[in-house]
Amino acid sequence: MEKAKRIVDTVILSVAGTVIILMTLLSTWQVIARYILNDPSTLSEELIRYMLIWFTLLAAAYVFGRNKHIAILFVREQMSQKIQVVLAYLSQIAILLTAAVVFIYGGIRITLLTIPQIAPATGISMSFVYASLPVSGAVIFFYTIYNIMHINRSVNKEDEDVTSL
Repeated sequence: MEKAKRIVDTVILSVAGTVIILMTLLSTWQVIARYILNDPSTLSEELIRYMLIWFTLLAAAYVFGRNKHIAILFVREQMSQKIQVVLAYLSQIAILLTAAVVFIYGGIRITLLTIPQIAPATGISMSFVYASLPVSGAVIFFYTIYNIMHINRSVNKEDEDVTSL
């Protein structure tokens, strides 16, 4: 599972890195086209917007994989170790259900509904944009399964601190 996580991490970081570089280049072109050439590029503006959606969702999925998402730790740290483990499981189950129902199931449905819709400037199907939902949902789902397995390993090792989950 560790190897699979490293592969997913590498793919996510590579895609997100490429997308942010392309967004930077397209934004630079947009500024040059608008203010120097006096001919704004609607194509680059639309592409940047769609890339931002993909970048944001992939980066958010990566944050779940690193277990660095927003958490209110003050309350949890005041509780016993057993309750902290239960809360860790419950939060991962909530994330798992959200990823499965909202991101994957809902994302697939909205992606299928938007296949005939075409973006005005680029001419691409809007399903490409909405496909970021089930893709990021699948990545979050994978990372959550990994995190649950990590909790199991931590519970089985008495010396490891579960509060880092």
